[in-house]
Amino acid sequence: MSDYPIPADEQARLATLHELELLDTSAEPAFDRVTRLVSRLLEVPVALVTLIDAHRQWLKSRVGLDVESTPRSESVCNWTIDQRSPLVIEDLSQDPRFAHFSGVNRHDGLRFYAGIPLYNSAGVALGSLCAVDHQPRRIDAEQLATLEDLAAIINQEIQLRETNQRLATLVADHAETHRTLHARETELRLVIDTAYDAYIGLDGEGRVTDWNRAAGHMFGLSREAALGMSIDQLIGPLTLPFAGERSISEAMARRHDGHEIPVEVRMRAFELGADTHCSIFVHDITERRQLDALRDQEARQDVLTGLPNRRALDERLPEAMARVIRSGKPLALLFMDLDGFKAVNDDYGHDAGDALLREIARRLLDSVRKTDHVSRLAGDEFVVLLEGIDIIDAEAFAGKLVTLVEAPVALGEEVAEVSTSIGVAVHGPGDVRTAAALLKRADVAMYTAKRAGKARVHLAEDDDDS
Repeated sequence: MSDYPIPADEQARLATLHELELLDTSAEPAFDRVTRLVSRLLEVPVALVTLIDAHRQWLKSRVGLDVESTPRSESVCNWTIDQRSPLVIEDLSQDPRFAHFSGVNRHDGLRFYAGIPLYNSAGVALGSLCAVDHQPRRIDAEQLATLEDLAAIINQEIQLRETNQRLATLVADHAETHRTLHARETELRLVIDTAYDAYIGLDGEGRVTDWNRAAGHMFGLSREAALGMSIDQLIGPLTLPFAGERSISEAMARRHDGHEIPVEVRMRAFELGADTHCSIFVHDITERRQLDALRDQEARQDVLTGLPNRRALDERLPEAMARVIRSGKPLALLFMDLDGFKAVNDDYGHDAGDALLREIARRLLDSVRKTDHVSRLAGDEFVVLLEGIDIIDAEAFAGKLVTLVEAPVALGEEVAEVSTSIGVAVHGPGDVRTAAALLKRADVAMYTAKRAGKARVHLAEDDDDS
């Protein structure tokens, strides 16, 4: 008893397989085009058209595999024809049916498998069209549908062989073959042309040999105009992979009108005769970049006031301290804490407190220069970073902020009044303190001002380092 499943129609299946005269035949474009498309469209290193003989699996067409046949006992496709439906294994090494296979049981072995049964016109399963990867992965419904569509093209080719064997004359044979070839080429072209991403085929010199509709829309060039162009004229800088390799990178694509767009480029190189060709799928990532920029901005922005937050200050302060060394001009850090803010929340509610914080933030922004920086750290704490200012001017400016904050704030029908205590720390060209130490000095000085009676300014002293 064999250790692999045997279809119920095994004898009829083998007879049909040998009648087709496909076993042990040379490579043919009708099959090789499809395996190349499977490799490109599903982005897998291995794509095969297999035929299951009595004791072996013979590879009619192959991409990424050097052997012509394997034992049937180690054929995943044998299970595909037995169940007569698509077979998808996300990780072969985790499936007890296949984990012991020699092609799986090694560190660089096969992992992912997706196979579609291949049939003759009578519905006899002969082999499969499969996509294989060395990494575990998943396949979505659209990719599986693409694989099934391409398997249908192989089925048409198999059924064409049956038809050709029945033709009585060479003239009829020629006419039927011509019509079927045309239909198959049309279907293959449709698969590429309806792809969502831009598809570009390149020859060994990096010149465009294929170009789908999406590429035309992305680059603003017709297929006729694009053919023969160098890929360097379209995307750059771009390093093409070696045969058998694939790569994913980001680059800038240049439209015909001169406009540049950010793109993700997926490339796969393959050997075609003596040359290395390359297939490229290009995806516009403009929206992704915009979303990333928005997320980056939101990560550095206080939601309530719109001011930069603590993270933004932690990035800005070391940069400003570095400029002190280059310019020779000091900077001042003003650490502010509102006096009486808790009473506003208690008397009028948190919505009123939020409105007051937004108003204070607006006043601070209106009072500083464009080169200065205002941050909300947390709660009712604010920091003002002033560049190119000495300690005398910094103290005077802090005094103005005390007066600015003390102005009444209208909260609907109510009016609230708060004050602020401010600690001032100055960083000069010869200072060696870190950004964290400078912020701590200003913080300690602020608490000194608050203990001294609030609504006042205190300059950081040497004792404020601890």
